[in-house]
Amino acid sequence: MSTKSAILGLAAAAMLAALKATAVTTGHPAPDFTLTDLRGQPVKLSDYRGKYVVLEWVNPGCPFVQKHYNSGNMQGLQKESTSQGVVWLTIDSTNAAHENYQSPTQLSAWLKEKGAAPTAAMLDSDGQVAQLQLNSAGEQARTHSAEEVNCHGPERDADV
Repeated sequence: MSTKSAILGLAAAAMLAALKATAVTTGHPAPDFTLTDLRGQPVKLSDYRGKYVVLEWVNPGCPFVQKHYNSGNMQGLQKESTSQGVVWLTIDSTNAAHENYQSPTQLSAWLKEKGAAPTAAMLDSDGQVAQLQLNSAGEQARTHSAEEVNCHGPERDADV
């Protein structure tokens, strides 16, 4: 085994251990964040402490998102869940330079056209919140298929 391979192996093991140490566990809080919603109001995850919260990542250009929004599945689940007190936060982490990026006005119009019913919808164009959640999810972040990864902006394709 070469020195380079040994160093890479140790680095990979250290990264995996760090990811496991910060993994989100059922019943424990997810990493806190604050984003501005499409109406310009701040939304802080910790404001919903003690409630069930769904973090939905959306990209209107993604075939998987289109499938669920075009069928009405996602909107139905949003309406059913929020009627039972669940907080539904829709987040679009598409990079502003990506062809699928939508401005707050465009995303708001798309959600309205689709009949979406989240508690709040936000942009995370720099991907900070998406990366925070992926990093905290540990090994789960490594299980995304190529199709799921390709629904995100190009900078995050390499990060997942």
